Amino acid sequence: MQVRSVEALEQVVGSRPLGVMMKSLDALDRHCVRLLALSPFAVVGYADAEGRARAMAVGGTPGFAKVAGGTLRITLHQPAAVASNVGCGLLFFIPGLGETLRVNGRGNVEGDTLIVTVEEAFAHCAKALLRSSFWAAPPKEPPPAPVPPLAVSAVQAGPLADPEVLAWIARTPFVVLTSWDAGGLADASPKGDPVGFLRLQGGRLLVPDRPGNRRTDTFHNVIEQPRLAMLALVPGEERALEISAEGSFTTEPALLASMAVAGKTPKIALVLDPKEARLAPAPALAAAKLWDASRHVPAAELPSMAEVFIDHVKQNRQRGAGAAVVRALASKRVMGWALAKDYEKNQY
Repeated sequence: MQVRSVEALEQVVGSRPLGVMMKSLDALDRHCVRLLALSPFAVVGYADAEGRARAMAVGGTPGFAKVAGGTLRITLHQPAAVASNVGCGLLFFIPGLGETLRVNGRGNVEGDTLIVTVEEAFAHCAKALLRSSFWAAPPKEPPPAPVPPLAVSAVQAGPLADPEVLAWIARTPFVVLTSWDAGGLADASPKGDPVGFLRLQGGRLLVPDRPGNRRTDTFHNVIEQPRLAMLALVPGEERALEISAEGSFTTEPALLASMAVAGKTPKIALVLDPKEARLAPAPALAAAKLWDASRHVPAAELPSMAEVFIDHVKQNRQRGAGAAVVRALASKRVMGWALAKDYEKNQY
């Protein structure tokens, strides 16, 4: 099936649930500010001066992203030519917490500081981090890299032909995909699974879709414009693999069947046609000490994500009878129970 329109996409993955979309705010509330104060690390999607899709790591100590009114100010470890006419999407990590914070807006760089004017903020479900065991202690010695499924010897040319890049892909359990809609609004979305979930087919990279918050932002954006970037992280490592690419989709049954986990086959996979691949040190990972368990936020100090989700739904300004019903029925107790069951039963 060719997926080239929103209608075709929603035939495969379903429509976006109203309640899920209502978790989105147009400004940072007290929950977002608290999550930012606990976060030592984020991935930023941006367009560079040539218009290429890029993804970079930023971070330091918790609270490195400073809130100033409706903006975020982030000191960069390395130069970045951020195009101010294209949006920035940020995904913030809180060590030990499954959920992440997504913040989208417009950015520009002044000196060594990225300044992002916030246009959207929302918390993201924990499934990608749970599936990838992202916060588990990484092995002291990296295991030998397996041959990536479907990697084959056909990858003889192009950005993914470097053996070190292929080995990194084989070890990757978690990636952040950054994309843009037709108006230039950015998004940074997490994808995670056990090691080996990324597939190579010739010179293309495939990312299976798994259950999550069902916003399908990346997919909708790729339909509007295909450019995207990916940052691939390996727990315990202080390097990251950045890929700039054009995106499309596949629903080829045999290929999707090869991506099944726990008897569950994905309905669709994102296909990346790489234009550039960069495997390099990420100073922000070293500064954030992301996998130092002693720096994980104690459970007693973590926010109640059920409370965050419900408060965000109730603050959302969506109009209409349906939105009013969603706000009226929103319950923190029910949400807490539903989250626990969903994370336990519906990871695939």
